[in-house]
Amino acid sequence: FLCDEDVLSNVIQRFDIDRVIHLAAQVGVRFSVESPHSYTKNNIDCFVSVLEQFKKQGLNTKPLVYASSSSVYGYNSESAFSEDTSEVNRPASLYAATKRSDELIASTYHHIHNVTSIGLRFFYCLWP
Repeated sequence: FLCDEDVLSNVIQRFDIDRVIHLAAQVGVRFSVESPHSYTKNNIDCFVSVLEQFKKQGLNTKPLVYASSSSVYGYNSESAFSEDTSEVNRPASLYAATKRSDELIASTYHHIHNVTSIGLRFFYCLWP
C-alpha cells in the first residue's frame, strides 16, 4: 500500500503514526532486467510516496528510517568503504541505482521540505 498515497495517508492518520521504518523494496537482479518499470516503481516511486506523506502530514520532527544498501558502492576498488570518502556513482545493478536514487531523493526532500531521514546501507542481510 506504500504506492497508494490515499491509503498511506489514511493509515498514518488512523493509527496516529509519527515514526516510520521503511524496509520495503523490490529485490533481485534478474527481475530488474526483466521488469525495469515495475522495479523502479516499487523502489523509487513508492519511496517518494512515503516522503510526500511525511511532508504533507508534518512528520518532520522524527526521521524516516529507510533501507538503502551497500550495493550503492557498486564498481568501487576500495576494500573498505567509508560514507565520507567512497565513491557511490557507479552502480553495478538497477537495484543499486534505485537505492542510490532513494538516498539522493531523501537528501533533496530534506533540503526543500525539511523532511529528515536516515538511510541504512545494509551489508549481507539474511532475512528469515
